[in-house]
Amino acid sequence: MKLLKYLLPIVAAAGLVACEMDREVYSEPGVDGYVKDAAGVNSLLMGAYGSMHDVLYYEWAMTELRSDNTRMRINNSSSSETKLIEQLDQNTVLSAHAWVDRYWTAAYHAIACTNDVIAGVGVVDDPTLRAQYEGEARFLRALNYFNLVRLWGPVFKVTRKLSPEESRVMQRTSSDEIYALIEEDLTGIVDGQMLPESYPAADRGRATLLAAKALLAKVYMTYYAPGEAPYAAAKQLLAEVIAAAGNPQSGQDLVPYEEVFSIRNEMNPEILFAVRYTAGNKGLGSPFGGLFGPLNNGGNVIIGSPKHYNYPSDDLVSVFKKNPDDKRIAVSFSERYWNETTDKWVMARYVTKYLSPVLTEYDGENDWPVIRLGDVLLLYAEAVAESEGTPTPEAVRYLNMTRERAGIPAYAPTDFGSMTQFRAALREERRLELAFENQRFFDLKRWGIATETINTYLLEKESTFYSAYGYVKAIQEWQTALPIPLSVININPDVAQNVGY
Repeated sequence: MKLLKYLLPIVAAAGLVACEMDREVYSEPGVDGYVKDAAGVNSLLMGAYGSMHDVLYYEWAMTELRSDNTRMRINNSSSSETKLIEQLDQNTVLSAHAWVDRYWTAAYHAIACTNDVIAGVGVVDDPTLRAQYEGEARFLRALNYFNLVRLWGPVFKVTRKLSPEESRVMQRTSSDEIYALIEEDLTGIVDGQMLPESYPAADRGRATLLAAKALLAKVYMTYYAPGEAPYAAAKQLLAEVIAAAGNPQSGQDLVPYEEVFSIRNEMNPEILFAVRYTAGNKGLGSPFGGLFGPLNNGGNVIIGSPKHYNYPSDDLVSVFKKNPDDKRIAVSFSERYWNETTDKWVMARYVTKYLSPVLTEYDGENDWPVIRLGDVLLLYAEAVAESEGTPTPEAVRYLNMTRERAGIPAYAPTDFGSMTQFRAALREERRLELAFENQRFFDLKRWGIATETINTYLLEKESTFYSAYGYVKAIQEWQTALPIPLSVININPDVAQNVGY
């Protein structure tokens, strides 16, 4: 049975509202006023998982669209929504940007949900179950704060309900303090063994100890440099995740790429954590087939009126086509579809990774993987090489596993005469393996090459498309951070805005 299958739909938040109970976050009664037992805490926790639907709805636009992986499909449209996409695509957003505001609101709504669970978990009598529920909430809180701090830098540290008076004078917390909170949540889970490594079928989709270890490793590799103790700890955490996930020795030991994303094989061994969706007009279906599917396809790809957002860039497609037999191509995107009425191929490029047949528009079955084994294997290859200062045979072996699964040539250690060459190969492999999974922009930031890469993409690699705008300027470093939403500034004018906005 799919996690959240019977959860009532979560209404999109218009502000920082309490989770599931439809009460204002500032209302006086505490969580203990309406959560009496383990069942009540679990209900809150299901709401916290469900709140991730609103977060994911816009996350691709904050990440993939702002990278070199995807772009808007058309240019120079007068549509207000297209203008929002254009600004994100070119990293020229304004503080009043509606989608930036909605993502921010959704993330803080999700955090409010997790805080409710943590505040109310004391009513759970069973200590193991109590630790599990708290661990799940801390995992989700850490995940949301990790995304917020990477997108905005300093943000608001909220770990409890706030009064209206507090919220109106609250200031942003430094990135260092936000990372400290993230680490505290995740190390608490890992060191305290708060979560199991797996669940029975009915509960698959809940956060696991392996997911927490993988996320903590990624946090360490983002915040710390090779040579620092936490970076070395990341390598050990990743090794533990790989061992517990079956200890693959080659690409043959991995779930076939086409099965990783199949709705017939959900929560397969590749998936360490995913935001789950279920079709059936319950308000819990995936919208991404409709958001990413091609315009005016007449139901030949997906029914309804798909938006054709998140258009795969020419540059990404050209990198994929260096190896035309790469099995990931057919899973990740298509460049045409068959029109049953005209018996002709229609040329149209679109993301296919989250596409499955639907009976109702925006009601797909596809889960969205947040942490999976392919990501972990490549992180481990990177951690090994960076820690050693050289592309060791072990690092190359783990780099090759995803390539072997994809059916493309493996590297030999002798192919790399320097770390520069190894880094280039690994970074390209992560781009292909994790295409359209909201990882690319964060990787570019983590490697310190976001501004350089995006400018090369805008002004050189994709210049044919962007030249239609007349004049697209190179971005500056400050533009890789998003602006604090104007709605927040309006409530508290003393809040510091990000540089440049």
